[in-house]
Amino acid sequence: MKILSIGLERKLFSENSKAQQRIFGYGKLFERFDLIILSGRGYQSVEFENVLIVPTNSLGKFFYLIDACLLGKKMIKKYKYEIISAQDPFEMGFLAWLLAKKYGLKLQIQIHGDYFSSSYWRRENILNSIRYYLGKWLIKKAGGVRVVSNRIKESLIKSGVTPEKIIVAPIYAPVSNKNLAVRNKKYNDKFIFLTVGRLVAVKNIILQIRAMEKIIESNPKTELWIVGDGPEREKLEMESKKLKVDNSVKFFGWKDNLEEFYEQANAFLLTSNYEGWGMVIIEAASFGLSIIMTDVGCAGEIIKNEESGIVIKVGDREALVESMKKLIEDVNFSKKISERAKKETLSLPNQEQNLNLYKQSFNNLI
Repeated sequence: MKILSIGLERKLFSENSKAQQRIFGYGKLFERFDLIILSGRGYQSVEFENVLIVPTNSLGKFFYLIDACLLGKKMIKKYKYEIISAQDPFEMGFLAWLLAKKYGLKLQIQIHGDYFSSSYWRRENILNSIRYYLGKWLIKKAGGVRVVSNRIKESLIKSGVTPEKIIVAPIYAPVSNKNLAVRNKKYNDKFIFLTVGRLVAVKNIILQIRAMEKIIESNPKTELWIVGDGPEREKLEMESKKLKVDNSVKFFGWKDNLEEFYEQANAFLLTSNYEGWGMVIIEAASFGLSIIMTDVGCAGEIIKNEESGIVIKVGDREALVESMKKLIEDVNFSKKISERAKKETLSLPNQEQNLNLYKQSFNNLI
């Protein structure tokens, strides 16, 4: 089976990155597994055995799809693919559909975000409203749809997509097998809340900073550690100074090795407006951290409210404050939910099972 995929993941050009190693693993499943990555200038193609990762090296975003289309035509003629896969159901999905139609390929659409049940995503801008309807149309044209969570699958079924067309195959996240003692207790020392991810508006990390304003009133030794970077960083730093919590909110930037942060923190926060799955939740839970997250992604599947974590409504600052206080003050509850969450991560498909699910998502098209 020969597959061409169109995506945006530029970390694939970083040697030995997790993303690159994951793709090389996918390559072992097929005769060929090649990717076109929409990118600006300055990237070099990567080739490993039967995997070829090619950047568009475009002059600007306006040229991404044009350059990808030209590359796609050349690569399809050279390698004779059977399947084309798009990493989103929007612009990339539309390009994949055009190429599939022209060259008689099977079309797979991959959906990594909760776009069709989240009103937050649609309200972000007018373009997303247009994408919403384009995506719904393209999904019906696809021969198969791979999603990363049952939440997304259910939203598609409600939209009229037949269940047989959909396969759930989350992105594999390595699970820590360390037998770490649960670190949640009423500390005389500091209590650390951790968050990890791109600092963009959808992650709503500003909600955590605003919650910290209330938390340190009664728990002054509490800290919020923010690991990641992005366009919102300056805004978040200014907000922490404005609320006079900048001594308690620490910004660490991008870090390749997150293990040291997972091992030092007591609890993990995810306050996104929408998510597809949430790999960082799986990682944090596997390290024995107590989890507070909004009702997105793997909430309800891995993190069940009051059982394996705390699930709050999107944007609910008051609920976030009360949940953070509960984890700091209620040792037994924190211990219970963190232990249950760790067990849930161990029940997830292992790497081999995950690869089989990924392969099945393509096999269903043939």
